[in-house]
Amino acid sequence: MPADASPTKSSTPPLQFQRPLPSPNTDRPNEIFGDRLAVPVDSAAASRSSPEPTQTDQQGHYVGTSSGVSLILRIQKRLHQNTFLSHNSSIFTFGDAPLPEFDHDHTFFVLPPKADAERLLKWYFEFAASTHRYLHRPSLEKILNDFYETGGDLRNKEDGASKTALLLSVFAQSQAYMAPGSKTPRLDSARYFFAAERLLAKERGAMRLASVQARLGQCFYLLAQSRINHCWSLFGTTAHLALAIGLHRSRRGDCSGATDYVDLENRRRLFWCAYTLDKYLAAALGRPQTFRDEDIDQDLPTIVNDEDLLPQSINPALVPSHSIMMAPVEHVKISRIVSYVLRDLYSIRPPSMALRIELAAKYSRELYDWRANLARFLDADGVDSSLLIPVYQRQRNVLNLAYYHSVLLIQRPFLLTNFANLANIDKPSGHSPNFDTTRNIAECCDAAMRIVRIVDDMFSNGKMFGAFWFSQYYAFCAVVVLYIAKIQQQHLEPGVCKGYFEAGQKCQAQLSTISETDCLSKRYCLVLEELRLEAALHSRRSATSPSAVMDLQNISPATAMGIPTPQSDAYASQFYGGNIPPTPESAIFNTNLIGSSSLMADLTSWGQFDSLVTAGIGMLDGGFQGDSVLGIGMGR
Repeated sequence: MPADASPTKSSTPPLQFQRPLPSPNTDRPNEIFGDRLAVPVDSAAASRSSPEPTQTDQQGHYVGTSSGVSLILRIQKRLHQNTFLSHNSSIFTFGDAPLPEFDHDHTFFVLPPKADAERLLKWYFEFAASTHRYLHRPSLEKILNDFYETGGDLRNKEDGASKTALLLSVFAQSQAYMAPGSKTPRLDSARYFFAAERLLAKERGAMRLASVQARLGQCFYLLAQSRINHCWSLFGTTAHLALAIGLHRSRRGDCSGATDYVDLENRRRLFWCAYTLDKYLAAALGRPQTFRDEDIDQDLPTIVNDEDLLPQSINPALVPSHSIMMAPVEHVKISRIVSYVLRDLYSIRPPSMALRIELAAKYSRELYDWRANLARFLDADGVDSSLLIPVYQRQRNVLNLAYYHSVLLIQRPFLLTNFANLANIDKPSGHSPNFDTTRNIAECCDAAMRIVRIVDDMFSNGKMFGAFWFSQYYAFCAVVVLYIAKIQQQHLEPGVCKGYFEAGQKCQAQLSTISETDCLSKRYCLVLEELRLEAALHSRRSATSPSAVMDLQNISPATAMGIPTPQSDAYASQFYGGNIPPTPESAIFNTNLIGSSSLMADLTSWGQFDSLVTAGIGMLDGGFQGDSVLGIGMGR
């Protein structure tokens, strides 16, 4: 899928590469592209100093000030007021953070010095690609050498464009994952991305494996740039191309016996990485999965180190834990569990409570068995993770976060089935008097706490980068659960919710430190601040003093946790344009909820909530009358 301003194929001149001028101390590649960044214009945040007007949905049901839908309305307004939404952007990228714009000639790209290119390739394999390892390192190193020997014009003309695009997409990902403080990584990485896209736009002839590899690399890059809608659109094309060339089907070798093991493993790795991304996009966006398990018979990748994988021979690792490919394969396995969880527990027709409990028990056992096989790698409490090489540190964190997020997916509906019932003080919305869900809720909250502890450890060790989209998403999901647990605290063990609330505030403050203009972490923080205020107010239901309520609202998460961050002193004003939004006193006591038959009661489930926040395109825009602000998201 082309970027916002990609030229049409018919007018696409060939991309010409030029060697760099001598630069012995080059810190970043030299291109002839311009360096002007597009600066988004911040819209002023509206004050919430007066009570929200009375809201009714399209069916005429009253939406009380303390209902979950009222909260969703406020969240949606905050997102629209604080998010850069250009109506000139493509329909495939609307709601995304903008990529840098350049004043440049699209047909030229100056090659970075080879030493810089080799450094980028090394960083990609040793840090950026932890569990999404769908490329064979020796093969890519061979492409890089050919690339420089021919001045950017590979010897094999048939697939030269796709392989060059693959190399450039790797450069883009690697540059995006550079440590904070490196010189303009966002700008440099975007240049590689646009150059790769230019090459892919002029591909002709049969589809090739490298074409799918390059596009999948672009998907991961876009996620690192908070371009999730762009990623979703491009991934649709990528997934369909993967199906078209049969990557979902097993191919155990040529009937003549001339098996190319590198090609065979590349196909397996590529498909299962795409499969894993499909599941997490479906979870984060609340949308249907692209790959269906009943259509797949592809074998899992072999656990083999790249240096032991040759075209004519393959030597699998005798001890799987000693191979860098162990974690990627295990990530695929847990993604398959997530696939069934999304299918069975997040379907358009939710299961009954009895069936939900049965399915939760089934998938919890599968998760437990999966983790038990990796206990030495994942738990390893006596091992200092800082002693591990970077890629193993990343793999351990990714798999632990994936595990606890999977627990959240299974158990969080027992805490809350939909946000319309968020403020119900009689019982949790997922509770039924005929079933005991206490253990499910406890496991959900425990998983959330473990996620925020892992994130805290990553922050403490300086290992949390802005490009870590998955980690930010996991952290957001965990803090939402902790704040909801605080709101529903009367149903949990006395005293534990205070720890949940404090841990949630700390994680929220940490997320705020990596918030750039319109990145996903900022969007998450906007939503978390609304939930934090809601949780704080519900914990003071007995308070009647307006000043006490205002004091509570003016305490930022960073201030409450004593975290010295640049945003700490102005945390609330950062998200509310300087106007701390008081909530009507009735929000503490009013429990008027919309009718259970209301359209909006069906549009505030976990899936729709995640989609509203992550995609930022206004999933609930058509649900309410008389609110012009909400029309922004649908382009009205």
